[in-house]
Amino acid sequence: MENIKKIVIAVDNDPTSEKIALSGFKLGLQLKAEIALLSVVDLTMLITEGAVTPKEFADITINDYKKNQQMLVDTVFKEHKIWTFVEEGIPYEVILNVAKEWDADLIVIGTHGRTGFSHLIMGSIAEKVIRHSEIPVFIIPTKP
Repeated sequence: MENIKKIVIAVDNDPTSEKIALSGFKLGLQLKAEIALLSVVDLTMLITEGAVTPKEFADITINDYKKNQQMLVDTVFKEHKIWTFVEEGIPYEVILNVAKEWDADLIVIGTHGRTGFSHLIMGSIAEKVIRHSEIPVFIIPTKP
């Protein structure tokens, strides 16, 4: 673990994002690593009722993710300088691409603990990241 200089922490707008960010932050402090906070807007999951266009809905969602990240920066990271990314796309692919482009040494991600039918339909983002990642992945269980 001594070669870990850059950590990407993947969060969404779920209430568990603070737990994931805090765990990743503590790890980053111990390793004296640079930290990036990453949120991915999954455009395939955006369903609109016609009142707003998919582009408008994406913009609203991106803005929500940026607000959530700012809240995390204020409450978790405080004065520490961190990088923030809000990207659009298929979450596990974006997480892996950002980690690669940013030259990260570790990905921190949470599990939502979905089981059964919802897990089958959606698949697990964390599971896909683990399966396809070329760098270590640190999993934060977020079951209540």
